[in-house]
Amino acid sequence: MTTVKDIVWDHLEHTFEKEAWQPSLAVAVEGLTAAQAAWKPARERHSIWQIVRHVIHWKRGVLASLDGRPLDYQEQEDADWPEADGDDAAWDADVRELHGQYQEFRRRLEPLDDAALAQLLVPYRGKPEWAQPLGIRVVRMCTHDIYHAGQIRYLRALQGATR
Repeated sequence: MTTVKDIVWDHLEHTFEKEAWQPSLAVAVEGLTAAQAAWKPARERHSIWQIVRHVIHWKRGVLASLDGRPLDYQEQEDADWPEADGDDAAWDADVRELHGQYQEFRRRLEPLDDAALAQLLVPYRGKPEWAQPLGIRVVRMCTHDIYHAGQIRYLRALQGATR
């Protein structure tokens, strides 16, 4: 019998690490240089690097809410989409951070059962009306990841950096 945990776990793995119908986020960023990650098709568009930092930013928010210290939504929103560029070491550090967050979610979700995944989680300070079960919050975070993985794949294709 499939459990809620099975579904959450599968979604986490197949949006970040494993490929299914779509390339995962980890595969989408794999093998890129800093120059490729910083490239934009137009000045007003986001780069792959900015997308990665955006995903990291919101994952940090989910982790904070898991710790019982939800962040302020407007502060999160205001701090989103910073410019991103630098050398390969800086790009690699952000990719490692992305992978580290995935591992942290795996670590935290591993011991949970369906009852724990059904517990209400307040995602942002001052937004109790946005409370949702932990399992739903994680699935939505994963869906956010795979949405951006698609954008990254498109930006790679525009550069001829396909895999």
